[in-house]
Amino acid sequence: MTTRTLATRTAAGPLGTAAVAAPPGTVPAAATLALARAVAIEARKLVNTRAGVALVVAGALLSGVFAGGSALFPTPETGFAQLASMAAMPVAMIVMAMSALLAAGEFSAGTAPVTLTLDPRRGRVVAAKALVVLTLAIVATLLAFAAAALTMLVAPALTGVPLSWGNSLLRLGVLLGNAVHLALAGFALALALRNAPAPIAFLLVWPTVAMLISRISAGAAAVMSFVSIDPFYNLMPDVTGAGLPGLVVSVLFWLVLPGAIGILRLLRDDL
Repeated sequence: MTTRTLATRTAAGPLGTAAVAAPPGTVPAAATLALARAVAIEARKLVNTRAGVALVVAGALLSGVFAGGSALFPTPETGFAQLASMAAMPVAMIVMAMSALLAAGEFSAGTAPVTLTLDPRRGRVVAAKALVVLTLAIVATLLAFAAAALTMLVAPALTGVPLSWGNSLLRLGVLLGNAVHLALAGFALALALRNAPAPIAFLLVWPTVAMLISRISAGAAAVMSFVSIDPFYNLMPDVTGAGLPGLVVSVLFWLVLPGAIGILRLLRDDL
């Protein structure tokens, strides 16, 4: 064996490939591909079950029903912003449920050890799931907006009542932000509890509970505005709320705190 051959094998990795260190501050291509593969796997899990397919179909149907119902029985205030809100509401709820199932479904089914054996980097698994949830929330909400826009074009021909497009950009941004926040809240709570039904039920009833508590006093209403499940409404100019501080506190309360607990449990516990 020559000195050159020995040096080549010494510089090679375990499979004979050169182990060249990546420059500081860069992400190795293999790591990027592995994350992309993990994201694709987690995305496929959303529709690989009957429940996932049923939720997707239900979301599409309910979005059309809610927006179409509002457009067929219009009021003077009916416009694109209202139709988009009606179309996005059921979609946001269903995306939240799918997010919770993605986070905790494997723990309930007992398949989490298999997933973490195939990909032992637990942090990457969580990151892939979170990216899928984020993408799902954005895409589903944009599709709901598209359904509302289609309703705006079709409904006046059926009712004879023109509908106003108005200046809806800020309202659409608020709806999108709230949908993403709700989806990530369901994901974070399910990851922390390793249970999907409890976070889903809790987040569905929380708006009613928060409304009842807010009616106790002005102080209670002020406190509840800091733990809102749809905190982006605080940024609307015509809404009296906690504003940007309320948004920050709500994100910390619903996303960061349970998400950190869930990630720490996953990284430290034996499955």
